[in-house]
Amino acid sequence: MIKALAFIHKKASLSKEDFQEYYEKQHAPLALSLLTFESYKRHYVDPAIHGSTKDLGSISIFKYESEKSLGILAEQMASTPGDTLRKDELNFMNVLLNFYVFTNSPDESSFDFKRKIFYVAKEKNQLGILDDIRGIEKISENLIESNQSMIGIPEYGVSEELSLEDLTEVTASFPDLILANTSS
Repeated sequence: MIKALAFIHKKASLSKEDFQEYYEKQHAPLALSLLTFESYKRHYVDPAIHGSTKDLGSISIFKYESEKSLGILAEQMASTPGDTLRKDELNFMNVLLNFYVFTNSPDESSFDFKRKIFYVAKEKNQLGILDDIRGIEKISENLIESNQSMIGIPEYGVSEELSLEDLTEVTASFPDLILANTSS
Protein backbone atom coordinates (compact mmCIF):
# COMPACT_ATOMS: atom_id res chain seq x y z
CA MET A 1 0.00 0.00 0.00
CA ILE A 2 1.37 3.39 -1.03
CA LYS A 3 -0.03 6.49 0.63
CA ALA A 4 0.43 10.07 -0.44
CA LEU A 5 -0.31 12.67 2.24
CA ALA A 6 -0.94 16.04 0.62
CA PHE A 7 -0.75 19.13 2.83
CA ILE A 8 -3.17 21.54 1.17
CA HIS A 9 -3.00 25.21 2.17
CA LYS A 10 -5.95 27.54 1.71
CA LYS A 11 -5.83 30.92 0.08
CA ALA A 12 -5.46 33.59 2.77
CA SER A 13 -8.59 35.35 1.51
CA LEU A 14 -10.82 32.34 2.29
CA SER A 15 -12.24 31.27 5.61
CA LYS A 16 -11.75 27.63 6.59
CA GLU A 17 -15.47 27.09 5.97
CA ASP A 18 -15.31 28.58 2.44
CA PHE A 19 -12.19 26.54 1.68
CA GLN A 20 -13.88 23.31 2.78
CA GLU A 21 -17.10 24.10 0.92
CA TYR A 22 -15.23 24.76 -2.33
CA TYR A 23 -13.09 21.67 -1.91
CA GLU A 24 -16.09 19.40 -1.24
CA LYS A 25 -18.59 20.88 -3.70
CA GLN A 26 -16.32 21.89 -6.59
CA HIS A 27 -12.80 20.49 -6.54
CA ALA A 28 -13.26 16.96 -5.17
CA PRO A 29 -16.17 16.16 -7.54
CA LEU A 30 -14.13 17.56 -10.44
CA ALA A 31 -11.11 15.44 -9.45
CA LEU A 32 -13.26 12.32 -9.09
CA SER A 33 -14.76 12.91 -12.55
CA LEU A 34 -11.37 13.34 -14.24
CA LEU A 35 -9.00 10.94 -12.46
CA THR A 36 -8.87 7.34 -11.29
CA PHE A 37 -8.54 7.10 -7.50
CA GLU A 38 -8.41 3.97 -5.41
CA SER A 39 -8.92 5.96 -2.19
CA TYR A 40 -9.20 9.72 -1.68
CA LYS A 41 -10.05 11.23 1.72
CA ARG A 42 -9.86 14.80 2.86
CA HIS A 43 -9.13 15.72 6.47
CA TYR A 44 -9.93 19.36 7.24
CA VAL A 45 -7.91 21.11 9.89
CA ASP A 46 -10.22 21.78 12.83
CA PRO A 47 -10.83 25.54 13.10
CA ALA A 48 -11.42 25.23 16.87
CA ILE A 49 -8.02 23.65 17.57
CA HIS A 50 -5.40 24.27 14.96
CA GLY A 51 -2.25 25.41 16.71
CA SER A 52 0.37 26.77 14.34
CA THR A 53 -1.38 25.57 11.19
CA LYS A 54 -3.61 28.56 10.45
CA ASP A 55 -3.12 28.40 6.65
CA LEU A 56 -3.24 24.62 6.39
CA GLY A 57 -6.70 23.75 5.10
CA SER A 58 -6.51 19.98 4.82
CA ILE A 59 -4.41 16.89 4.74
CA SER A 60 -5.70 14.81 1.86
CA ILE A 61 -4.75 11.14 1.73
CA PHE A 62 -4.54 9.15 -1.47
CA LYS A 63 -3.97 5.38 -1.27
CA TYR A 64 -2.69 3.14 -4.06
CA GLU A 65 -2.38 -0.63 -4.10
CA SER A 66 0.65 -0.61 -6.40
CA GLU A 67 3.24 1.44 -8.28
CA LYS A 68 1.20 0.70 -11.42
CA SER A 69 -1.88 2.39 -9.93
CA LEU A 70 0.20 5.39 -8.95
CA GLY A 71 1.66 5.50 -12.47
CA ILE A 72 -1.81 5.63 -14.02
CA LEU A 73 -2.68 8.65 -11.89
CA ALA A 74 0.64 10.31 -12.78
CA GLU A 75 -0.16 9.86 -16.49
CA GLN A 76 -3.60 11.40 -15.99
CA MET A 77 -2.10 14.34 -14.09
CA ALA A 78 0.38 14.93 -16.95
CA SER A 79 -2.47 15.33 -19.45
CA THR A 80 -5.45 17.66 -19.93
CA PRO A 81 -7.33 16.47 -16.80
CA GLY A 82 -4.30 17.41 -14.69
CA ASP A 83 -4.20 20.85 -16.31
CA THR A 84 -7.89 21.32 -15.50
CA LEU A 85 -7.34 20.38 -11.84
CA ARG A 86 -4.27 22.60 -11.44
CA LYS A 87 -6.24 25.54 -12.83
CA ASP A 88 -9.09 24.86 -10.39
CA GLU A 89 -6.67 24.63 -7.44
CA LEU A 90 -5.84 28.31 -7.94
CA ASN A 91 -9.43 29.17 -6.95
CA PHE A 92 -9.05 28.04 -3.34
CA MET A 93 -5.50 26.83 -2.61
CA ASN A 94 -2.25 28.61 -1.87
CA VAL A 95 -0.51 26.24 -4.26
CA LEU A 96 3.01 27.49 -3.48
CA LEU A 97 2.72 26.24 0.12
CA ASN A 98 1.30 22.81 -0.77
CA PHE A 99 3.47 19.71 -0.49
CA TYR A 100 3.06 15.96 -0.32
CA VAL A 101 4.97 12.99 0.98
CA PHE A 102 4.85 9.31 0.07
CA THR A 103 4.72 6.58 2.68
CA ASN A 104 4.20 2.85 2.58
CA SER A 105 3.53 2.09 6.22
CA PRO A 106 0.61 -0.27 6.78
CA ASP A 107 -2.54 0.97 8.47
CA GLU A 108 -2.90 -0.57 11.94
CA SER A 109 -6.60 0.29 12.12
CA SER A 110 -9.28 0.15 9.43
CA PHE A 111 -11.92 1.93 11.51
CA ASP A 112 -13.28 5.14 9.93
CA PHE A 113 -12.71 7.96 12.40
CA LYS A 114 -14.55 11.27 12.11
CA ARG A 115 -11.58 13.05 13.68
CA LYS A 116 -7.90 12.44 13.24
CA ILE A 117 -4.67 13.76 14.64
CA PHE A 118 -1.51 14.08 12.55
CA TYR A 119 1.95 14.81 13.91
CA VAL A 120 5.08 15.60 11.93
CA ALA A 121 7.81 13.43 13.50
CA LYS A 122 11.33 14.68 12.98
CA GLU A 123 12.93 12.06 15.25
CA LYS A 124 12.24 8.36 15.74
CA ASN A 125 11.16 8.80 19.38
CA GLN A 126 8.30 11.07 18.21
CA LEU A 127 6.60 8.31 16.19
CA GLY A 128 4.72 7.03 19.25
CA ILE A 129 4.18 10.29 21.08
CA LEU A 130 0.40 9.75 21.49
CA ASP A 131 0.34 5.95 21.72
CA ASP A 132 -0.64 5.82 25.41
CA ILE A 133 -3.37 8.48 25.45
CA ARG A 134 -6.87 7.17 26.17
CA GLY A 135 -9.32 7.71 23.32
CA ILE A 136 -6.67 8.05 20.63
CA GLU A 137 -5.83 5.07 18.38
CA LYS A 138 -2.83 4.90 16.06
CA ILE A 139 -3.75 4.33 12.44
CA SER A 140 -0.29 4.48 10.88
CA GLU A 141 3.22 5.78 11.48
CA ASN A 142 3.29 6.94 7.85
CA LEU A 143 7.05 6.53 7.56
CA ILE A 144 8.33 8.81 4.84
CA GLU A 145 10.34 7.24 2.06
CA SER A 146 12.70 10.09 1.25
CA ASN A 147 12.74 13.25 3.30
CA GLN A 148 15.56 14.66 5.35
CA SER A 149 13.56 16.93 7.67
CA MET A 150 10.87 14.47 8.82
CA ILE A 151 10.81 10.71 9.25
CA GLY A 152 7.08 10.14 9.55
CA ILE A 153 3.66 11.63 10.02
CA PRO A 154 1.92 9.50 12.63
CA GLU A 155 -1.82 9.40 12.03
CA TYR A 156 -4.24 8.75 14.89
CA GLY A 157 -7.98 8.30 15.07
CA VAL A 158 -9.86 10.12 17.82
CA SER A 159 -12.68 8.14 19.44
CA GLU A 160 -16.03 9.79 20.03
CA GLU A 161 -15.56 9.35 23.79
CA LEU A 162 -12.87 12.04 23.75
CA SER A 163 -14.46 15.44 24.41
CA LEU A 164 -13.41 18.76 22.90
CA GLU A 165 -12.05 19.64 26.36
CA ASP A 166 -9.87 16.49 26.34
CA LEU A 167 -8.63 17.33 22.84
CA THR A 168 -7.80 20.85 23.96
CA GLU A 169 -5.67 19.40 26.78
CA VAL A 170 -3.87 17.06 24.38
CA THR A 171 -3.11 19.88 21.93
CA ALA A 172 -1.94 22.09 24.80
CA SER A 173 0.54 19.36 25.77
CA PHE A 174 1.58 18.80 22.14
CA PRO A 175 1.12 22.14 20.32
CA ASP A 176 2.43 20.82 16.98
CA LEU A 177 -0.43 18.33 16.57
CA ILE A 178 -2.83 18.83 13.69
CA LEU A 179 -6.44 17.97 14.52
CA ALA A 180 -8.63 17.34 11.49
CA ASN A 181 -12.20 16.38 10.67
CA THR A 182 -12.59 13.67 8.03
CA SER A 183 -14.54 13.85 4.78
CA SER A 184 -14.54 11.40 1.91
